[in-house]
Amino acid sequence: MRIMGQNVFKPRILMINSARKWIGEAAHTIILVEGLRARGIPVVLVCRKDFALHQKAKEKNIPFYNLAMKGNFNGVNDLLDLTALRRIIKEHQIDIIHAHRGKDHWYSACVRLLPGLPARPFVIRTRHVTVPVKNHIFNRWLYQKGTDSVIAVSQKAAESLQGVPMKNNPAVIYAAVDTARFTPEKRSDEMRRACGISNVAPDAPLIGLVARFQRVKGQAVLLEAIPKILQFLPDARFVFAGQGKEGNRQTLIQKVQESNISNRVQILGFLPDIETLIASLDAGVVASLGSEGSSRITMEYMASGVPVIATSVGGIPELLECGRLGRSVKPNNAEELARGIIETLLAPHASREKVRLALEKARSSLNSDRFISETLREYQKVMWKS
Repeated sequence: MRIMGQNVFKPRILMINSARKWIGEAAHTIILVEGLRARGIPVVLVCRKDFALHQKAKEKNIPFYNLAMKGNFNGVNDLLDLTALRRIIKEHQIDIIHAHRGKDHWYSACVRLLPGLPARPFVIRTRHVTVPVKNHIFNRWLYQKGTDSVIAVSQKAAESLQGVPMKNNPAVIYAAVDTARFTPEKRSDEMRRACGISNVAPDAPLIGLVARFQRVKGQAVLLEAIPKILQFLPDARFVFAGQGKEGNRQTLIQKVQESNISNRVQILGFLPDIETLIASLDAGVVASLGSEGSSRITMEYMASGVPVIATSVGGIPELLECGRLGRSVKPNNAEELARGIIETLLAPHASREKVRLALEKARSSLNSDRFISETLREYQKVMWKS
């Protein structure tokens, strides 16, 4: 650990994440790495070659190393990875390994068992999901002996660890949203026109769902809700946007083409200026059927001043404070989703108050500065207890 000046905490961090896709926890990792580096904390990223985090690290000039990190445990590949990881730890004199997925976590715990490390780095795991951890002998060793601290991205994610012995209770640290990038000021009439809002009816509501094209994200549920919504909001337009398998997007496109609402719906792929689309919406939908330990898109809607209608899964109710900052609906229920969207758009005064409170929370409590400070405090706690 480097001490620069009086009581300045400068741990050397190795951030490891084996994610293949650009998902919430990958964005979480990049925000964390950039925020720590902006404070002068030395950080190196370990990720998979040619996947999303590798590409993002190159784009942002973040120091990185690639490992194979194959999904299943494989003796030869894993040993090669662990040997390379030990070399990186020695070269950078790492104080803390911060892991974000199961494979990363096991690597972080096991590398400390290899001979040749001058000092044993601390291991911190961030738990991004709500699937309960199985309480078997290997996980008991991993969490009790192989881990110094666990961070959960929500109370719901923390609950997934109940019953597994740990040195300390998990620390809940909510993720951050880039409030400079996601802001109401990005609202664009040009974007709204591109999404089907005409000059004849410029105030027609634009309803959007931004998520990976994947069944669990609930695009099909919103599609089912559209005819009901149009009964009450006949001028409404709908837009779906995100990444994911092209086959999933094409399946959704086909369903729209087979319906009588194809002139009301646009299905887009990846947008580099997704913040402009989000800020241009009149309602932001999260229709997830499950998962969502945290919800990056919920925070982006909040920071963009967009009314949120979201299913009550994972950590979303915590972000929306059980309906105070947005409308909560049951998952996989097109009727209730439609009703939530209709009531949000037909009660503008109540919606504006929720939007005001949500925007205030995004800027004051979900910003990067808070996120980095809380993470650093957890690093300090771990290292100073030793």
